[in-house]
Amino acid sequence: MAFTPPSFNLTCEVFAGPYDTRVLRLTGQPCNLALGRRVTRGFHDPVSLGFGDACANLLLPVGTDVRDNAQLSGPLGTGVYDIVEVPSGSGRWYVVADVDDVGKGFSNEYRYCSLAKLSSNSGLSNTTGLYWPIPMP
Repeated sequence: MAFTPPSFNLTCEVFAGPYDTRVLRLTGQPCNLALGRRVTRGFHDPVSLGFGDACANLLLPVGTDVRDNAQLSGPLGTGVYDIVEVPSGSGRWYVVADVDDVGKGFSNEYRYCSLAKLSSNSGLSNTTGLYWPIPMP
């Protein structure tokens, strides 16, 4: 075992998108919100450029049912993504840009998601009136 799996110190809510018609799929899901190596090289513009390097990472227990665009129908910019609120009840909304497994097949396996902030300013459809809380919790 080359690394220790993350601690899941928060909970999140996982919704099927788009945001305006979201359907709760998982509630109180243990998770860890991180920036990885804390290295950012860009920004995200999901409509014209796709998701960039400034995305947050959501770490989840192995096998958690969270879905990215590869598992859902609809091109980038249509709002057909899983959406997460991390931490639960915080008003901090994210789009799930990418999902994969870390340490697949080993005892320290966990699920990794790349996230992009979701708001009316994100450029995705179906987010009218969605803004993050101030101050940010």
